[in-house]
Amino acid sequence: MELSIIIVNYRVPVFLEQCILSVKRSMQQISGEIIVVDNASEDKSVEHLRKAFPDVQFIFSPTNIGFARANNLGLAHASGQYVLFLNPDTLVPENTLSHCVQFLHKNISCGAVGVRMINGFGNYLPESKRARPGLLNAFFKLTGVAALFPKSGWLNHYALGHLSIQEQHPVAILAGAFMMVRKTILNQLDGFDAAFFMYGEDVDLSVRVQQLGYSIFYLGDACIIHYKGQSSRNRTQQQNRIFYKAMRLFVQKHYRLGGLLIPFIFLVQWMAAFRKWLSPPRSVMPMLNSVSSAFVLGDLVACEHARLLINNRSKPGIIKGCIGIQEKALSQIGHLSELSLLCQQYDIKQLIICVPDLSLQEATQLMTRLRGLFFRFVFTGSDSLPFNN
Repeated sequence: MELSIIIVNYRVPVFLEQCILSVKRSMQQISGEIIVVDNASEDKSVEHLRKAFPDVQFIFSPTNIGFARANNLGLAHASGQYVLFLNPDTLVPENTLSHCVQFLHKNISCGAVGVRMINGFGNYLPESKRARPGLLNAFFKLTGVAALFPKSGWLNHYALGHLSIQEQHPVAILAGAFMMVRKTILNQLDGFDAAFFMYGEDVDLSVRVQQLGYSIFYLGDACIIHYKGQSSRNRTQQQNRIFYKAMRLFVQKHYRLGGLLIPFIFLVQWMAAFRKWLSPPRSVMPMLNSVSSAFVLGDLVACEHARLLINNRSKPGIIKGCIGIQEKALSQIGHLSELSLLCQQYDIKQLIICVPDLSLQEATQLMTRLRGLFFRFVFTGSDSLPFNN
């Protein structure tokens, strides 16, 4: 078996359903398995998904054991040559998994790969590729200097701003939202460090993979959609405490005299809180809950299906029209300026894409060219359409 995909779920059943549907489409040329670990969601919604996806292995933890330990629980049941750790609020285009597997096949010195991630607006997520965290790059990020110089390899070093987001690069840190690792390496490392409850475990694993002598790569020519419902501004105080506890743990574990750096982490924590108070929210959550007007891209049957789904969620009147698309649609939607003008004319804030009328691979290309519009997806044969987390 080539690939085991592990998805840790916590109370996001609609996102999870769409994630599984996208993964199954992306796995058509790959031998693999999907393992879902439910982290004590308590809403019993995953029971429905277990019936809907009998070929998916569901594991139920009686308590919330954290992200790292839940992934390790799934890892104990994994049989693939490679293991993908994947967040449930992601959508994986049709070519992404095979591209990553082929890269690892050809590059035996590479231990893990990540991909370019975009959010629901088509905006690139800078955590897709990162340098090893340090005090200086934390200072530049939290003071806003990195945002002022996004292409700088020094002032925006943590996000590796000097490296093209569309190309392949060796990097220091991958994101746990999409992290494909050789199973032999994970066996050597015993998976994630369970001392990290949530946050920091992906940074720690990236460092430990390289300590074994392997490189890790960012593949900018492969892409996923990551809705990332919680931004740093939307973290609860409890989540913030967990985050900075993880940072302190990482520093003590991987830096000489790490204990002496703890006061600086408290300073960074204070600076982050102050910046959060000053800055506007960056989450996609307002649009996930939005009832803003939308066009549907798909055939008439799919358009009516989407309309019924929205009406059943007591959100009537959102759909303002349906744009029919044919096979190889991207070239025909090619009149992007016309589509953009239509959206402006009717004050359209979001597009609902019907899969497979438009493939996810085509949709991600469309998203990066029509940034500013919010994208949702409807899959043929599914009644899932996320409107909140």
